[in-house]
Parts: sequence; C-alpha cells; structure tokens
Amino acid sequence: MYYLFSFILCFIIVYLIYTLLITMRKKGLEKLKTGRQMHYFKTLYNLDENKLDIKKFAGSLALTNSLIISITFTVIIAFKSLLIGLIVGLIIIIPLMYISYKILGQTYKKKEGK
Repeated sequence: MYYLFSFILCFIIVYLIYTLLITMRKKGLEKLKTGRQMHYFKTLYNLDENKLDIKKFAGSLALTNSLIISITFTVIIAFKSLLIGLIVGLIIIIPLMYISYKILGQTYKKKEGK
C-alpha cells in the first residue's frame, strides 16, 4: 500500500509541475518545440510540427514523463539499499523511456496520417 501511495503521489506532483512549467506557459511550449524531446520525435517518427497540436502533444508527453519518473521512483524506494535501488532504477529507466516514447511517437504518427 505504501508503494502505491508513493507512486500516485509522485505521479501527481511530477505531472502538476510539468503541466505548470511546460504545457500552460507559452514560453514553455516554445522551448518544447525547439527542445531535444521534440527533435527526437521529429527525427525518429517524422512528425510534422505544422500538423501536430503542440498543446495535446505536450499533455501526452507530460503524462508519459510522469509515468516514467513515478515507476522509476517506486522501484528505487522498493529496495532497502539505496545503491542497489539506484542501479536498478538506471537499468529500468532506459527501457521505460524507449517503450513509452515509441508508443507515443507511433500514436501521433497515426493521428497525423488521418
């Protein structure tokens, strides 16, 4: 129960911070358009920035990043040893990012085609 509560609390905090700093601010959206994450999605999935609704994309990205951070945080605190938790966290974060971004990129590529 403790881990579920930690996961939910971490998810809410990260999502709110990301939403307030990126999604709701015009300056944040402009930085997102020129940032590394957007470059990653444009390059790998050939997303057209003109066809993409940047606010919806930022919201989806906020959910995805919050989920990745929350899962990693929950895995880290599940271990008694902080060192082992951090090692496992580093090992788990890369596949999480790859899988999550792949799903997000393919979803927006399909939406762009419609």
